[in-house]
Amino acid sequence: MKQVSIVIPTYNRVELLPRVTEGLRHQTGDIDYEVIFVIDGANDGTKEYLDSVAIQYPGLFRVFFIEPTGGASTPRNVGIRHATGKILIILDDDVIPDPDLVLQHWNFHRDHPAREVAVLGEAYVPGDVQTDPMCVFHAIQFYEARKLEHLTYFHFWTCNVSLKRDFMLEYGMFDESIPQYEDVECGYRLHLHGMKLHFVPQARGSHLHKLSPTAVPRKGVINGHWLFRAVECIPDLEFKKRCGIFSPEVPVASLIRTAILRSIFYLVANPITFLILRASGAEKPKRSRVSDLYYLLIYRRNMLAGYYEAKRAFELTSAPLPA
Repeated sequence: MKQVSIVIPTYNRVELLPRVTEGLRHQTGDIDYEVIFVIDGANDGTKEYLDSVAIQYPGLFRVFFIEPTGGASTPRNVGIRHATGKILIILDDDVIPDPDLVLQHWNFHRDHPAREVAVLGEAYVPGDVQTDPMCVFHAIQFYEARKLEHLTYFHFWTCNVSLKRDFMLEYGMFDESIPQYEDVECGYRLHLHGMKLHFVPQARGSHLHKLSPTAVPRKGVINGHWLFRAVECIPDLEFKKRCGIFSPEVPVASLIRTAILRSIFYLVANPITFLILRASGAEKPKRSRVSDLYYLLIYRRNMLAGYYEAKRAFELTSAPLPA
């Protein structure tokens, strides 16, 4: 039995994994921990690399290989079920932990032993990556968490989160039918059973997320598809309001506000705006306010398209047959 189990799903990140494993190997504090990698069908040499690390450091690294699933839910569940630690830390495979990340998570749980207590650590964008235009999708996430006194299940972000394993096994686990928003959906179910999520920014890791600019539209469409599914799975009015969903349960004032903001968005996100932004250097390899606006508009427009595409498909398949 370990004090802490770190669960990391991974797919085709072999070029980054040496930095991740080095960071995990050199954690400070006298804590008995294990690192469980679950490979989701990677074919880039990830298995060979991690198998060699597990052989070199037995008792620290454990590796499981599963057939590709296209999402993080199944590999996370596999890792959680094989974990032996009282405390689970869930990380993404592109987060390089600071030397005291495990210690900070452990100390908070030691001081707050209630089984429903969970921790959101910080995944920050390091200075040498902040010039990458794609970091706009991750640099803004933790601003909100810093300002809030109490976090909600909206903030159960599994790039760097920890909780008691028995609480997760009893009330959580990830819905394997949802490859996106699976962490928020899991957080919602944990919330229903009393999860208290705390932000501990000292539990830090650098986030080296990689995304090609050409993949932004596709990312938006896919996330829009799965947002529709998540809304169906999370019957919470606050979630619908937060996501700007038009629904009969949403108060009229919120619907009007959403309609106004949506109209303004479509007025701005038009071909002329995109042309002007490109002419202003939005597609240059160095990040700027122009590139931030450009890629966020592209992402958001495609996300909305993906959401309504999924909604129409659902309505067609659930429509009654003609007499």
